[in-house]
Amino acid sequence: MLEVAALVLAVLFRSAWPQPYGQRKFYWQLIGQVIGGLWLGLAGWVAGAVLQAWVPIWQMFVAGIALSVASAGVTKVESLPSGFRAFARPAADFLTLALLGVLSVIPVRPVIVIAGALALATAGLLIDRIIGRLLSPRLSPVRLAVPAALMLFLALQVRQPGNFGSRLLAEDPLFPLRVALVIPSAGERLPMSEHTAAWFRKTAAAERRGIAVVLHGNHRLGSRQPSGVVLQGALLRAGYDVLSVDHPGFGASAAPPTSADWRAWDPTRGVLEALRNLQSVRERETIVVGHSMGVDVALKLAADGATLRAMYLWGGSLDRPYGPNWVSGFHRERNIPCCLPPKSLDRIREEFYGGGDRFAATLPDNHAPVHFVRFGIEHADVTRDREPLYAAITEPKAQCDFHSVSHYFNTLALRGFVLADTLTVRRASEIFTSGC
Repeated sequence: MLEVAALVLAVLFRSAWPQPYGQRKFYWQLIGQVIGGLWLGLAGWVAGAVLQAWVPIWQMFVAGIALSVASAGVTKVESLPSGFRAFARPAADFLTLALLGVLSVIPVRPVIVIAGALALATAGLLIDRIIGRLLSPRLSPVRLAVPAALMLFLALQVRQPGNFGSRLLAEDPLFPLRVALVIPSAGERLPMSEHTAAWFRKTAAAERRGIAVVLHGNHRLGSRQPSGVVLQGALLRAGYDVLSVDHPGFGASAAPPTSADWRAWDPTRGVLEALRNLQSVRERETIVVGHSMGVDVALKLAADGATLRAMYLWGGSLDRPYGPNWVSGFHRERNIPCCLPPKSLDRIREEFYGGGDRFAATLPDNHAPVHFVRFGIEHADVTRDREPLYAAITEPKAQCDFHSVSHYFNTLALRGFVLADTLTVRRASEIFTSGC
């Protein structure tokens, strides 16, 4: 459904790009083409969500304006063949989407981009013919204004996690110009046992480094939550294929039945099963990436002896999950009725959610290097409790600060879409490439 919504929006924005009319004065023509170029660029930006091409909105605005003005100029050159001038606008449509493959912060397969560009060029021809027959040139100002109203409506639908968007905006007012529109996707779903969901996504980068296992934070969408989507994008950019596993009760992983043994709640079981199912893992190095709640799971995976090249822990801290609030939260977050048998619940808590320092204390002597990343815009309790967790992790380890980035990787939500900060994707990718 999000793909359909994105295509509809792209067509609406593209429809607002006016054709140049000879009877108007030059500066009015120029203004019309500049404003229309904004909508052309916006059409390409929205279409990028369908193609999984993440491009900053400001770059698409610049590209749209440049192509709009250039195509209008070409149509005015009388010395050029009329057939050549007639294809100036389809060429602008084509280049708008073709640029996505060049500007995207994550690698995109060229054949997909070219196919999308041809589709937009063809659709643009049809749109121009239909509007040319049905709409009077005098209504061009209205045509230009409609997308502005649509943009205002969409802006009012943007949601932030907690107050992190406001804190980011106060620190970095230009942040909105860097966002890309993203349709959440964790990739191809792998065949797994009944209750577990795992996803695999191959990178299109020229240099492939290995496989990254992503362990998500506390969010009902699991691997397809906004933070997880940005992490996956950064890893794809860094050259990793990405294996994402939904914890029991999150995302597409069903919660085990009430009668199930406490071991059914082990969040590492799905990871190990997925790794066994991927034949390519045998020849390639594996890293594990944990975010927030997933940090404890990553440490447990390493403590249990998984063969890893490196661990990347983002936004981790000590957490002592006791009391009625934890019990109610455990069931609410996993969308299951309260309550599991007390003995089972106590064992689940002790074995899997009892605090990352317990897993850190049992890491093998030859464990993989740990890269511990601290967010600059963070929850107060995480800021307070992250240093004790880092201290509990044995060498080799290193920590780095992710300045001006929130616990949620500077993401916002828009009616199921994700607004991803492209600069954050670039910076996270550099950490995966070079380490802390």
